[in-house]
Amino acid sequence: MIVTVAALGTELLFAPRPRLRVGMGVQAGDRLGAWLNGHEPEGALVIGFSGATRAGLGAGTVLLAAEILGDGSDPIPLDPVLVAKAQEALPDAAVGAVATVARPADPVEKARLGVDALAVDMESAHLAREFADRGMPFLIVRIVLDELWEDVSGFHIRWAGRALACSRRLGQAAAALRPVLEGA
Repeated sequence: MIVTVAALGTELLFAPRPRLRVGMGVQAGDRLGAWLNGHEPEGALVIGFSGATRAGLGAGTVLLAAEILGDGSDPIPLDPVLVAKAQEALPDAAVGAVATVARPADPVEKARLGVDALAVDMESAHLAREFADRGMPFLIVRIVLDELWEDVSGFHIRWAGRALACSRRLGQAAAALRPVLEGA
């Protein structure tokens, strides 16, 4: 079994089953760890929304993580063989580092993080540590919800349509990546 993991139910709307919603932030890693203590998936696919840290990444851009950067912790590299196979399955995806932060990043913070990362989220480092510590194969795919100069700190109804469109694209990306993990 390959489990699809995300912070929000909206991110999982079109994703393959089984699905696990873990919430945002550091608690996501704790919830994932508790779930993994009672389940033994063959691999995992982490999906979700992210903020772009570079001007060239527009809303709806699919991002494949090659490395996860956390606040003050060592970078977590993803399996380069799995990432290469994932690139073949998602040839239009941008590939690079994703930075994990404690709270939604404003445009200035996103731009600062853009030196090292393509995107910013609030869960990837916590989830990646859980999977890496257990030796479980995993991939992380993100989609840009908010562009570099957009601020999502106050979620407004205007984001709902974009979130739904991004969720649909996440589901398509997850379906394309599932065979990569099944063969890992």
